[in-house]
Amino acid sequence: MSIVNKYQSVSKEMLKIFEIFEASEGEIKPHFILTGPSGAGKTFTIKSICDKFNFNYVEVNAASLTKEGTSGNSLSKALSPLLNQEKELTIVFVDEFDKLFISGNSNSQIAHETTNGVQNEFLKVLEGDSTQVFGDYGKYLAANTSKCLFVFAGAFNGEENITLDRLRDFGVKTEFLGRVGLLYNMEKLSLESLLEMVENNNLLTTYLTLYPKVKRSDVVKPIKDFITSNYEQNTIGARLINTLVSQYFIRGGKLGSEDKKLTFQKTLELK
Repeated sequence: MSIVNKYQSVSKEMLKIFEIFEASEGEIKPHFILTGPSGAGKTFTIKSICDKFNFNYVEVNAASLTKEGTSGNSLSKALSPLLNQEKELTIVFVDEFDKLFISGNSNSQIAHETTNGVQNEFLKVLEGDSTQVFGDYGKYLAANTSKCLFVFAGAFNGEENITLDRLRDFGVKTEFLGRVGLLYNMEKLSLESLLEMVENNNLLTTYLTLYPKVKRSDVVKPIKDFITSNYEQNTIGARLINTLVSQYFIRGGKLGSEDKKLTFQKTLELK
């Protein structure tokens, strides 16, 4: 939970939201939007809070969502895990929410229709206590959403201190913001937070189970040194840690990109 504490006022309010959600047994659901640059720890923070409260966790990748009735991953398919929750307190984390509005699709009409369509589908879910989801054998089944708190997260081009008005500029509908009006901004992870996350990295724990003769401290130190020396160049934040952990074991302790020299069997002289 250390990373959550780094954000003080932001984390305090988010923790309060989860406390209210728990104390009211899901009757009060203060859905909110969470922004911050890629790698700021948005997913990690919400997962950490879920673990603290022992909430169920369902993740939806908004970047892959398509409007209902078109080919692709519709919201009814993405929310199918809710069938297994059975009225338990659940956090639905909608990651890459900004990708609905920041798209590389050259056909602006299609992008606009998809954006509006998916937003309208989310609105229906937020306004009701159940929703139709894609079940087995292609049948639609009713999933209970009365105990679900939705968190919509995105980088929004890395802009800082985004406001509700700025979200409207991106294309978020006023009706949507009426339902999800709480907004929190996270900043780039501090070096201190990243180094602390190395100590508690779950992937490292798994690797050490496979390599029982390797000492945790022998892995942690070079990774910390690498993160410290490359902090300013780090554009992926917390995700870098898992990459470095895997590199350490795969490359026998070597970290970072490998610069391979190009060699030829024959060489020439300039005449």
